[in-house]
Amino acid sequence: MDKFLEQRNKVRKVVAKQKLDALLITDQVNVRYLTGFSGSTSCLLIKPDGDTILSDPRYTIQIEEECPGLEAVIRPRSESTSKTLAKLLGKTTVGKLGIEAESVTIGQQERLFQHMPKWQPVPTKNVVEDFRQIKDKDEIAEMRRAIEIAAGAFGLIQQFLRTHQHMWEICSEISLCNMLVNQMREDGNEEFSSIVPESFSTIVGAGASAALPHATPSKQTLAGQSHVLFDWGCVVNGYASDMTRVLILDPNNKKLRTVYETVLQAQTAALAAIKPGKICEEIDEVARNIINDAGYGKHFGHGLGHGIGMRVHEEPRFAPGDKAELKPGMVITVEPGIYLKGWGGVRIEDMILVTKSGCEVLTKMVPKTFEEMV
Repeated sequence: MDKFLEQRNKVRKVVAKQKLDALLITDQVNVRYLTGFSGSTSCLLIKPDGDTILSDPRYTIQIEEECPGLEAVIRPRSESTSKTLAKLLGKTTVGKLGIEAESVTIGQQERLFQHMPKWQPVPTKNVVEDFRQIKDKDEIAEMRRAIEIAAGAFGLIQQFLRTHQHMWEICSEISLCNMLVNQMREDGNEEFSSIVPESFSTIVGAGASAALPHATPSKQTLAGQSHVLFDWGCVVNGYASDMTRVLILDPNNKKLRTVYETVLQAQTAALAAIKPGKICEEIDEVARNIINDAGYGKHFGHGLGHGIGMRVHEEPRFAPGDKAELKPGMVITVEPGIYLKGWGGVRIEDMILVTKSGCEVLTKMVPKTFEEMV
């Protein structure tokens, strides 16, 4: 049995437990997770007796190649998705159809059910996403490859800046961003695939710009700056990597060293606290307490980290109020930060895999001590 059928069978058990007659998957990431189809327009119908992927003529060949053995229905261009779906379910059949509440708008729901008025829509949440939280060895392997590509590209950027200090005056945030992105693309980055449904823009912020957690690279150069922050990653076969490092341009800057060492200490403590059975908010608290005690508490405004996989931001999250329990197979970022308006910011981000006894830092090949970042 192929892994996609196994994953659909897990979902099928949830469908039965919730007493649904069928479940319609419209989130493109969830469709890919359950079928292997990497196109941008499709939906998947899961029923007790089988599954059907529904798409349009642009993807006929692609579905045949990526989803062998899965029943496929290619709707005519003159026919709406809702009409084709009605044919599959039966216009006069009475039943409960689960729909993904986070994926389907009110307007889409109205269109979906206009041709099958006897079907009752039942909103569902996180049916597939709950399974996606635990990564198997194949998924972890894809993420390791995404990390390798991102790490290699960043290493080239760091080496370039070390050996071309005379170019700092003309080297801009946006030029560094382009260099990093183009290198990852050459090495196999899938970042710009339409199956990645959320923004994955590379962040480069020098000096004061680094105080913006999601800084947009500008024409500002490195001239006169003490540090430059990079937040970047890539996607391989649908699975993402995500890291943040700060390159030190002025190693004699005492304030920069103090802030940097505080963030690194907070991250190190959080990493040591991660193990199965721990509650997510407890890990956030470990790092947040260290930053608070250093006097920078109000300058750490986001959660400590987020799940990552087929989306850059998934559940669970290291954040205040998140009661999720850590389990082996979860992959989560750990990224404390301190952001000071008008001066700059420091964030250090790694990806970890929760193991049976603790965690593995998947991004450990990218250095992060203050001295290594000079």
